[in-house]
Amino acid sequence: MSVEDVIREIDRLNLETVLQHAALASLTCTGRTLGSDKNPFRIPVDENDLVLPDESPTKAENLFPVTIDLEPSLSCFPDADAINASIVKRELAEQCKKSVRMQLNQLQERQQSFRSKLDKQQKEQENLETVNHKALRKEQEILICQKADQLANAHLDAQQREQQALRRQTDQKLHKLALEGVARCQRRFGKKFEGITKLLLSLDKDTVQVCSSHNRQLKDLAQQFEQLVSNVKAGKCEQTQYLRSIIKAEQCCKSLDALEMDMIKQLAEFSELIQQQLKVEEAKKHEEEQRKKLEEKKRLQKEKEESEARQTQQQQQQAEEAAKAAAAAQAAAANTGATEVQPTAAKPAVVPPTADLSTSYVHPDRLKFYNEILALYQAKVDAVKPLQTEESLKQYRTGCQRAINLPLNAISAVSPQHLSNNFDKLYSFFAGQPVKLLNGASMTINDHPLARDYCLLLMAKKFVSQTETAISSNPQAAFPFASVIVTFWKLLPDFGKIFLAYLYKESPFLVPYVIPQQQGQSPEQYLKTIGYRLTDNELEKPDMYLKRQTGIARLYSAVIITPGRKADGPEHCYGLEEGWRWLAHMVHVKPLPDVSATLIMEVLQTLGFEMLRTYGKQFVKLLCYIQNTYMPQLSAHDEGGPKTRLEMILAKFLRERQIPQAVGLLPPGFW
Repeated sequence: MSVEDVIREIDRLNLETVLQHAALASLTCTGRTLGSDKNPFRIPVDENDLVLPDESPTKAENLFPVTIDLEPSLSCFPDADAINASIVKRELAEQCKKSVRMQLNQLQERQQSFRSKLDKQQKEQENLETVNHKALRKEQEILICQKADQLANAHLDAQQREQQALRRQTDQKLHKLALEGVARCQRRFGKKFEGITKLLLSLDKDTVQVCSSHNRQLKDLAQQFEQLVSNVKAGKCEQTQYLRSIIKAEQCCKSLDALEMDMIKQLAEFSELIQQQLKVEEAKKHEEEQRKKLEEKKRLQKEKEESEARQTQQQQQQAEEAAKAAAAAQAAAANTGATEVQPTAAKPAVVPPTADLSTSYVHPDRLKFYNEILALYQAKVDAVKPLQTEESLKQYRTGCQRAINLPLNAISAVSPQHLSNNFDKLYSFFAGQPVKLLNGASMTINDHPLARDYCLLLMAKKFVSQTETAISSNPQAAFPFASVIVTFWKLLPDFGKIFLAYLYKESPFLVPYVIPQQQGQSPEQYLKTIGYRLTDNELEKPDMYLKRQTGIARLYSAVIITPGRKADGPEHCYGLEEGWRWLAHMVHVKPLPDVSATLIMEVLQTLGFEMLRTYGKQFVKLLCYIQNTYMPQLSAHDEGGPKTRLEMILAKFLRERQIPQAVGLLPPGFW
């Protein structure tokens, strides 16, 4: 409320004074201001505020409206005392108003000072609020910055985690890629290293000394490659080093190939040197024989001359006796004839060379045997087709496969008991013993009339499949498998023929049969006929094909010399004569690059000891025939590593006149 409002309210309270003043003022008015025809002038007054002392609200209400006559009378004019009193009252009222105004001014000043204080306080408060607001805003900005930093750090941590996860995934992918690449190189390196090791083991001490530098390089290269493989397997490489590891592995393989070529070249030179030395020794021996023959001839000529001289002397001394001289002359002629016949009788007889066995592909007898084996195999396959194709017998077939695969895969020469237990599991199944299936039920081989032939085919195929897994990389593993095969062959003769059929299907060279390429036949089709495999429309690589052929030859040779279980009959049902027959026929068929040399070398390394002990000089003659006659024929078609290794092995066998026994051969009565 302002000061003017306060004054106005105070004026409303002094109604009586106001009326008096109005009466005095009406004396000077020239016209009428009040009346019935005039609208009264009313001041809005709050009843609560207009309560006067000593007067009731009813009396106050009668003051309004005031009616003034149109014509004033003399009685209505106040007297002088009244006027003086009114003046005094007016002065007092003025003084009262002045004091009130002064108080009001003071109040206004106080109010202004209060307002200024209030404004100052408000300003101070506003300043304080501004400062607090700034501080709060600053704190909020700090909090916002902190939250922003936290969000940025969290986002950065998330990005770092994503980058780390991406890097780990990249590392894993690169590690996997490096493992695959190094594994391929490792298989290649291992195969090549195994071949070089075999070559070095097959050499004698003098020949090994020639390759001493290569042997050291081979050891260093093997250590480097092994360290490289261990680092890659452990994952100790950086991202950039994974690809380098593959390149290093490839370089190691190339270095090993170069080392092998250099070693083969050096061994070939050494072999040529040995051949030259042998030729020189043979020439010296021949010259010595010719010299001895010449000396013998000279001696005989000298004896003849001496005899003729003695005869002439006798003729001169006994000229007078003609009869005696004639007799002496006849005796001299007889002696002369005898001396002329003697060197002719000492000349050795010439043995004519043997005629060609048959065509250059297969001997008729072996072809006949091959056809008989395949006919039996095909008859068995055709017979079991109903069992193979019947969908309701799928679980039964699975049980048969399980009963054969589990013990067959566990065959090894760990101990006689281990080998006997696995054989008993197989044979008990063929004997009709029940076998549990996966669902808990049991089945026997007698549950179906075709099950026996089906299981014979399945077991023979499983034995042959071991050649490309266990036997090709571990030659010693062939002998326990061969012992079980021979034992089954004795107990189930059809099994042996089926086993041979699977061998011939994988390698017709074991007949030996070099299947000729037919007219119009593509190279891929011809390679399939001689045992190459086609996987995903891609033909098998030559090195993998040779590896399989090596395993097949090892198992075939191991079956020939490995005895079966002693309690089941004779030791061999497919004996050493089969090895002799194969080797004699193999050197008379058309040689093939790499394959012929590989098979002959594997058979000689496995059967050579037994064949030399059994056939003696005849086997040595066969080796000489291979070296002198067959190897030149093979050299016209083959210049690879297997041919060179075969030459070195033959030279070593003929030079030392002994062949080491195959490693891993089971002793007689092993189980």
